Amino acid sequence: MKTIIVVILMAAASSAFGCPVCDSDVGIAVRAGIFNDSFPLTFLKVFAPFPVLGLALYAVNRCLPD
Repeated sequence: MKTIIVVILMAAASSAFGCPVCDSDVGIAVRAGIFNDSFPLTFLKVFAPFPVLGLALYAVNRCLPD
């Protein structure tokens, strides 16, 4: 079992360094475009529908007869 875990961890570590774009100028520009000053507002806009959907599903589940 330990051998399997070690092999999985080694494969995950080697694939993390396999991205040719991440350390290039393009990767740096993409990260700068995503994680800029407007990131918190964009994050809120993207994830705002999920609590509303959760409340709607909860209300439907509680209102339907068993």
